[in-house]
Amino acid sequence: MKKYLVTLAKEEREALDALTSKGKHQSQKILNALILLGCDEGEYQMKLSE
Repeated sequence: MKKYLVTLAKEEREALDALTSKGKHQSQKILNALILLGCDEGEYQMKLSE
């Protein structure tokens, strides 16, 4: 059962991708970004499932 639906805009998704792939950040911040990217219900996720 899903509690929340996460829909990220293209800009938000790009910012999270950049956060997880570039530079040094706190591990908790990177983990949170990866979780949000994984939960994304936007058009990107729809394209992956097709």
